[in-house]
Amino acid sequence: MKSVTAARWLLTLLCALTWPAVAQSSLTSVGSDTLGELMQAWAQRYAFAAPEVHIQIRTPGSAAAPTALATGAADIGPMSRAMSAAEIASYRLRRGREPGRIRVAFDAVALFVHPDNPLPSLDLTAAARIWSERAACGGTAVAHWRDLGIDAAGLAQQPVLRLGRNTASGTFEFFHDTALCNNRYRADVVQFPGASAIVAAVARTPNAIGYAGLGHVNGLVRVLPLARGDEPPVLPDAASIVSGRYPLARPLYLYFNRADDGRPDPATADFLRFALSTTAQEVAASRGFIALPATDVALELGQLQ
Repeated sequence: MKSVTAARWLLTLLCALTWPAVAQSSLTSVGSDTLGELMQAWAQRYAFAAPEVHIQIRTPGSAAAPTALATGAADIGPMSRAMSAAEIASYRLRRGREPGRIRVAFDAVALFVHPDNPLPSLDLTAAARIWSERAACGGTAVAHWRDLGIDAAGLAQQPVLRLGRNTASGTFEFFHDTALCNNRYRADVVQFPGASAIVAAVARTPNAIGYAGLGHVNGLVRVLPLARGDEPPVLPDAASIVSGRYPLARPLYLYFNRADDGRPDPATADFLRFALSTTAQEVAASRGFIALPATDVALELGQLQ
């Protein structure tokens, strides 16, 4: 019996010595909630090509990405907005260089109401009247739905319940910078840490209005066409987002740490190339985002060479 056990032990040892070793590695992603579900979907697909790579994904919001990258707590920092000048300066102070970044998809911030709400559309000035502390873009602040021209019985006299993201969110910052004319948010904006929660709240609240990344919006709410200035209002779709005609269109980014040669480390670079692959871009489109045009993909791949 002992000889059989010894033979099995010897066979196991020989297999361990002769079987090709698979290098285990890990990547950590810290950042955008808007990109959270997409990053999870990408990680699952990536596992088929690189099963030896474990990817940990945390989604506290875009604001967490710069510090996580700078301190080495993350390899990848998904952000639904560009890093601010102050964030880049702080990163450079720690790392001695600026971070790298690639665009991985297009998105838009959608404005939406309950399906029974008859509001036909909005423009950026009206959005500022709803969400900003002062109506600096023009006009008067909105208190009730009648202030937006709604005369429907049961809604006109209702107060506007305004919902939005919290301060850790890149969508919070993007909407502030793009739609509120450098004004602060109103104190009575109800803030949510996740976009899906805003959609769910508007879906069950007839007098509510919210904003969130387009990829989180579903058929339980009605997306509003949005206008810039005297331009006609448009819905956020692939054509209006890529062309920039939709006023709240935006690219989505993956930031990364760069070595002295300006490149990411090999494991990070391989995942970033995957994010730009046809497979990953199809996944992005299936999640409600807009895939990068081929010319844009080529530009982003050039940054990883």
